Amino acid sequence: MRGTSRAQRRRTRVGVALLIAVLAIGVAAAHGSHRTITRAEAKTVATAISLRHSDLSTLTQQSNPITAQELRSNAELTSCVNGVPASDAYAQEQSPDFTNASGSITIDSTAEILPSAALARRDLAAITGARGLPCLEHELKAQLQSGSAKGDSVTVTGTRIPYPNGATGGAFKLRFTVALRAKHGSGSAGVSLYADVIGFIYGQAEVGLDVLTTATRPSSSLEQRLAGDLLARAKSAIG
Repeated sequence: MRGTSRAQRRRTRVGVALLIAVLAIGVAAAHGSHRTITRAEAKTVATAISLRHSDLSTLTQQSNPITAQELRSNAELTSCVNGVPASDAYAQEQSPDFTNASGSITIDSTAEILPSAALARRDLAAITGARGLPCLEHELKAQLQSGSAKGDSVTVTGTRIPYPNGATGGAFKLRFTVALRAKHGSGSAGVSLYADVIGFIYGQAEVGLDVLTTATRPSSSLEQRLAGDLLARAKSAIG
């Protein structure tokens, strides 16, 4: 049943990871000056911020390189929301995937270093504007439909969720609820997926966390812990 296969869930995760790559998710960190990150050190800083296996030691780590398909979809999203092109970034790092045996939860992070904090704020303004959610919903649905069989249906609904976090002076959270219904003989069967996207801006860094689950909503306490780890690393790496 293609609508509920591991490959289908992978396409969903890829779609959500693309959202993070272009999002500039979050609200600017508490006002203040941060040291300037140069192009030469940007990759090291982005890697230092990202999730690592010790953060999710009960899950299995899987390779998760940024693919050509992801870059193309990223460019489409950027164009749709009038954001900052990924090619302008000094560095963009994507953590490994962390998943359980059944594939019912998959977690990863991204860290992008832009030439200036002003560009990060510009990217944020683009995605939080009126075009943001419609563009993101459209792109994720297109990703899923491209791998669906004839007669399968895909519904994607995005919601902005308040995400208070005193350490950053505010934060941002998106939840995408995905309903997949696949033909199965003379009938059909369905499954619900939940894709949470959380993140923040810290100086020149845009940091994102995505959590994909099947059937049940992601754990808020887990998301808060991981987002807190990412923020602490951004502070340590950038100052």
